[in-house]
Amino acid sequence: MLNPAFRKLKRGVVSILIRLQHEIHRRLLLHWDGFPFGKEPLATKTEYENLAKIVQQQKYPEIDAFEQQVGFAIVPSWLHELAFHTQVVIKKSPLCYAHGRVLYSALSAYLRDHPTKYPTDRLTIWETGTARGFSAICMAKALKDQNRAGTIVTFDRLPHHKPIYWNCVDDCHGPKTRAQLLAPWHSLMEDFVIFHQGDTRLELLKVQTSRIHFAFLDGTHSYKDVMFEFNQIRDHQQPGDIIVFDDYTPQQFPGLVKAVNEICGRHQYRRTVLRAHTGRGYVVAKKYEVPRVESELS
Repeated sequence: MLNPAFRKLKRGVVSILIRLQHEIHRRLLLHWDGFPFGKEPLATKTEYENLAKIVQQQKYPEIDAFEQQVGFAIVPSWLHELAFHTQVVIKKSPLCYAHGRVLYSALSAYLRDHPTKYPTDRLTIWETGTARGFSAICMAKALKDQNRAGTIVTFDRLPHHKPIYWNCVDDCHGPKTRAQLLAPWHSLMEDFVIFHQGDTRLELLKVQTSRIHFAFLDGTHSYKDVMFEFNQIRDHQQPGDIIVFDDYTPQQFPGLVKAVNEICGRHQYRRTVLRAHTGRGYVVAKKYEVPRVESELS
């Protein structure tokens, strides 16, 4: 048995480490709780509207083909309205929100292929990189349209209930919380989405679940971070379960591409690579079962 003095010392050390972890976490969030996108609007409403018109006219043949293959496509007008408030931003690279289409179609097909006997059974979906909430709402839309229960746990350093400027058209009316930004889709938020603030390297370890049916990884795009996030999911998936990876683009994110290639090559995931354009690609990775090899009887 442990010496009482040692047990007391151990409890003290653990208490110090817990307080230290909380302080590190608090300091990490200070930047994100401020105004990470700036302290004033980056453009006028007209400028955002003009950007929206341009991106809505873009064609993505591979995404069209994927939707036809799986048999599901999100309503374009619904998608464009959500994207206008959450994806039309000021940035150097071309605007593209085709991942919303990929997520909706892939998740809808998954729900069709995995029927449930009990309507109350809930699927568990994880997302890293919430940003303004676009992807989470697209996945919630799939659950709603397929009349399925599910919980989308989405992780990001950005706050959900603190007013900030988001680099979007809503900034023209002053700072908003993410909850206010997504108010038109309130019912989808309330029914399906849990917003979890913090660094995924700390927060993923805190959320316990036995199964992760579907995941969308769009956090930090380094090899190390993608592998860390995958390792928190891999033991909670079964054959048929899916992980979607954003920004599978070798020229821009070689670390992410290396991680995805390794995951699919070594961990029994069959991948479908989709390209919206030369600067934006996605991977839909479906876990498959390794066939058993029957041993010969001598």
